[in-house]
Amino acid sequence: MTAAIGHLTQVSQNLGFPFFAYGVKCPLPISQPRIEMVSNYPEAWQQQYQSHHYVQIDPTVRHCTRAPTPVLWDASAFDERVFGEQAMAHGIRNGVSIGVRDAQGRLGMVTLARDQTLCTPDEFAHIEGNLALLGQLTHAALVEKLTQRSSQPGPALSERELEVLKWTAEGKTSGEVAMIMNITERTVNFHISNCIVKLDASNKLHAAVKAAMSGLLG
Repeated sequence: MTAAIGHLTQVSQNLGFPFFAYGVKCPLPISQPRIEMVSNYPEAWQQQYQSHHYVQIDPTVRHCTRAPTPVLWDASAFDERVFGEQAMAHGIRNGVSIGVRDAQGRLGMVTLARDQTLCTPDEFAHIEGNLALLGQLTHAALVEKLTQRSSQPGPALSERELEVLKWTAEGKTSGEVAMIMNITERTVNFHISNCIVKLDASNKLHAAVKAAMSGLLG
C-alpha cells in the first residue's frame, strides 16, 4: 500500500494539489459503519480529524455520499465554521472531491487539496476527466486493503452452515430450507443456531445479513 500512496501523491502533485486523501466506508458493524482513510495530510490534522469525528460534519463527505459528481470546495465558506478554520490552519484551504461506488456497494472518496488559490472553472475542466479516472483507480487499488484492515477475521462456518444461511438470506423458512437441502428442519435449525453463535448475531436474519455483508456468502 505504501507504493500506491506514493504514486497517488505524485499524481496529485502533478494535478496541482500537494495533498490527497482517500477514504472508504466499511459495511460493518451495520449500526456504525467504520470509515478507513489514508492521506498525506499533516499528521496533526489527521489526528484532529479522527479524534473530533470531523467525518460526521465534513460537507465534502456529505456531498460525495449523495452525488456521483465531483465538488469544488473552499474551507473558508464551510457552514461548519470551526471545522473550516481548523482545516485552513493545517494548510487544507481548498480542493476538489469525488465519490466512487463499486459493484459491491462500497463507497469510496478521493480528495485533492491545497493551500493556494481556488480551483478555477478552466482548471477544473482540465482536470475533471483525470479526477474521475483517479477516483476509480484509487478505489480499485486501496478498497480491499482498507476494508480488510478494518474488519476482524471472519468466523469459520462449515459448508452446510453457509448453504443454510444463503437460503435464509433469500427469505426461505427453516421448513423450506429443509426441503431444498433434503435434510430435516431440526438439522436446519441446528445449523442456524451455530451460525448465530459464531457470528455473534441476535437472530437468524441478523446472522444472514452479517454473513452477506462480510462476503461470506459469495
